[in-house]
Amino acid sequence: MYILIVFFVLMSLPSYAEFHDNLRWSLDASARLNINKKSDRTSRIYALGLDTHKVFSTSDGDFGYMVGQLYFTKLSDHQPVPWMFGDKDDSEFIVREAHINYTAGPDWLPNFRLGHFTMPFGLEESIDTNGRLLDYHHNKNLGTKLDWGLGINNVINHIEYNFSYTLGGKDKVESINDSYALTGRIGSLSYQDFIIGFSIYQSEIDQIKRRRIALDWQYYWGTWGILSETALGEDKKQNNWVKEKYQLIELNKTAINEQLKIYGQFIFTNRDDQTKDEKLINIGLSYQINTQLEVSLASRNQLVNAKSEKKEHLIRAQIRYRY
Repeated sequence: MYILIVFFVLMSLPSYAEFHDNLRWSLDASARLNINKKSDRTSRIYALGLDTHKVFSTSDGDFGYMVGQLYFTKLSDHQPVPWMFGDKDDSEFIVREAHINYTAGPDWLPNFRLGHFTMPFGLEESIDTNGRLLDYHHNKNLGTKLDWGLGINNVINHIEYNFSYTLGGKDKVESINDSYALTGRIGSLSYQDFIIGFSIYQSEIDQIKRRRIALDWQYYWGTWGILSETALGEDKKQNNWVKEKYQLIELNKTAINEQLKIYGQFIFTNRDDQTKDEKLINIGLSYQINTQLEVSLASRNQLVNAKSEKKEHLIRAQIRYRY
């Protein structure tokens, strides 16, 4: 209820421009093929959505912006079934980013964000992976990638910060079984060649309590980039706290014309309740054929499975068109 009240207050502020002014929108369609060698299963995911970005202005200048992303998403024989779907062939309208950021305060005051947004933690804070094969494993590490809630953010001198309190309902605007998430990151400027950040996280989502601290950094030299994220923490399922260590290292190369990007990731996870460490490698590429059409390929290979099961081998391909 409070989220809706603040939304309508922001929307009622006087504006001296038509709504379509400073409004950018795109139709976004994608088809993804998943080949899971471990389960000998091939599945598909289709998505069609509207991606919008609106800047709000008065006679004194801009006072905020809005992002809205609504996608109709269809599964085809997809297992395991993602939590927001009912079965392996289900279809749903999925809200990705949907938030307003109020930016009209004095420079020393924070901006205020309201809505459904990516939780400000680690590498994902400065790298948008929505709708892409590339990701930084927010869902597995934190229990969700996006959530409904409130946040503060700003840039002061050479420091960026972003902190949020969200409801833990993921796609629902509610707290479920006392769910919540406190998330925050403070770091150097995200447009520099060297970026470093420190993140904190505490939550109870899906009746699992999580605590995390993390250090992430990025270094870019010409068309090469090396990235890393290290997270330490613990999870509580039922009555036991289990310590966990997580490490991701990525090396990437982008063509001079920025059409082609190739990346490789090494991911290491250690948990006290497992006899083996989990290790896997992700290798992928994306090619921007033109300003609208992009194709991507990715392969995930498990080097060590902590549960002593058959090792994961997942191949994915995606074609995406934005108009």
